[in-house]
Amino acid sequence: MDLVAPRLRRLPGAALALLAASVWARTAVADPAAVINLMRYTGCIGAAPVGTAVRRNSALDAAARELASRRELKAAIERVGYPVASSTSFHVGGSRTDQAIRDILAERYCAAVNDPAFTELGFHQSGSDTWIILAVRAPQPFAGLQDPVAVMQRVLELVNEARAEPRQCGGTEHAAAAPVTLSSVLTAAAAVHTLDMAERGTPSHRGSDGSDSSERITRAGYVWRGSAENVAAGQRTAEDVVAAWLDSPGHCATLMEPKFTETGIAFALAPGKNPDVYWTQVFAAPR
Repeated sequence: MDLVAPRLRRLPGAALALLAASVWARTAVADPAAVINLMRYTGCIGAAPVGTAVRRNSALDAAARELASRRELKAAIERVGYPVASSTSFHVGGSRTDQAIRDILAERYCAAVNDPAFTELGFHQSGSDTWIILAVRAPQPFAGLQDPVAVMQRVLELVNEARAEPRQCGGTEHAAAAPVTLSSVLTAAAAVHTLDMAERGTPSHRGSDGSDSSERITRAGYVWRGSAENVAAGQRTAEDVVAAWLDSPGHCATLMEPKFTETGIAFALAPGKNPDVYWTQVFAAPR
């Protein structure tokens, strides 16, 4: 059944109707997900086809089981931890065949089934009853920052890609520079300052104790002959923060400085504050 939907875009209306009829005739075991996706490509009385499929989601399957236990939709979705922005549900009783499910959905819920806002689906069947949930996820503000190690590695990768090419930072031309390597000591110093900024809710090179970046990396135990620091706030991805640094002449010059050979990278989340993400990248050359 999963292969039907992508082909439907290329079929005329009459062929769609014939294909739908053949699908119902061949189906012995109910597949509510296939029923709904076919309806979203063929439409039904009272609603034009939306032309996009919904994906099955295991958390919504679990929420549909909660519905079968007489739990309200909102409580069912909250119970399984699905981050919902909008949802609706259908209960089809009396038969669990595809044709019966389609007939009831087409008669009563055609517009909801073809709502383009919905992107995911879950269902549960028991006896002659079927419970179906359609939903769309709420935006996740920190979705790109769930894996700190991966984010740090991506920042390092993007910085070294930028250093690998000549670049103009403001009015100054910079030659390509050798890549920097990640230092655990510099990363520790960056993390201390990033957490300090997040706690204060203010991006700054000056720490709450009055320290500057060179003092902080010395405290961390790094012996240096040159150092500098880039900070930023509000960016939700590694790509965004590196792009912001490259767009700023001063930060860009720091990033392109050839004498620096090591770096430390950290970010911190500050939910409820504005900005709500803080970044620090320390550059240095060891003595």
